[in-house]
Amino acid sequence: MLNINNITVQYGNNKPILENLSLEMKQGEIVSIVGESGSGKTTVIRSVMGLLPAGGKVTKGDIIFNGQSLLSYSREQWNKIRGTQLSMIFQDCGAMINPIRKIGKQFVEYIRMHEDISKEDASKKAINMLEQMMLPNPENIMKSYPFQLSGGMRQRVGIAMAMTFNPKLLIADEPTSALDVTTQSQIIRNMLELKEKFNTGIIMVTHNLAVAVYISDKIIVMKDGKIVEQGSRDDILNNPKDDYTKSLLDAVPSWEDELYA
Repeated sequence: MLNINNITVQYGNNKPILENLSLEMKQGEIVSIVGESGSGKTTVIRSVMGLLPAGGKVTKGDIIFNGQSLLSYSREQWNKIRGTQLSMIFQDCGAMINPIRKIGKQFVEYIRMHEDISKEDASKKAINMLEQMMLPNPENIMKSYPFQLSGGMRQRVGIAMAMTFNPKLLIADEPTSALDVTTQSQIIRNMLELKEKFNTGIIMVTHNLAVAVYISDKIIVMKDGKIVEQGSRDDILNNPKDDYTKSLLDAVPSWEDELYA
């Protein structure tokens, strides 16, 4: 489904942020990218979404999604697949939602942007998606402002919006880091349910190796803009080869290993 083939990303003539990075994933697979701040994790997903900041460019390699090069896409092609085939959820979805507009108005507008549908039908679709995310009283949530919802509820609203059109690939940028441990667990379980129900492929950026070990089929460990190690969850957990990977594993408290059991 996705093949990142030996890409290098840099800004102007500065030193590359990413160098010779490759990644392959299948439909329905969950891949976690872990590493410290500044390791290049977010640059990877911004490259896939075509959302590198001004001046950023893939200067080498290619990104193939469903057999097509994303690097060749026009703005219209990007507008067509973002939110439908490719979707993204953020570290704090509440920060991405307009704070002075009710959830329902924003959700309906988002749906109608991608689908020729009446406001009434779009509202029904939005409520159905909120129900699938196990949010209580979805009709009330539609009438609520973002500040009236908890952080976990806002995050699930963001996931519901991202999953509205059953994208083939969902990209999650630190989706649990701003949440308490109980809500983290709920969000992770929601994402696993998305994989099972819709066969959604998920790339998750996280600094929490315990979360990555629990949710992932494959783990990629990054440092200084390069992949230092990648493999299946079991390989990374039971047979890490790189010293940096070993240090990340050593830093995971034992209680966190049991948190998602």
